[in-house]
Amino acid sequence: MLFVVLLMLAATGLFYAAATFQNQGYAWADQTCASMPSLCDSPHIVAIGAVAAIVVFFVMEKMRS
Repeated sequence: MLFVVLLMLAATGLFYAAATFQNQGYAWADQTCASMPSLCDSPHIVAIGAVAAIVVFFVMEKMRS
């Protein structure tokens, strides 16, 4: 579960960076935003999912102990 949380946080950073560097000469940002425009326009969607996964992770850890 922790791996999924870290992966989602990395994806959030990627989409925020791609949205920032879009149309500024960075090919990776242009390609990322061209392939997933909805996540590039609003990367907070991925961030909300990451925060929800973190909360679920901590609740599950608390229930386990």
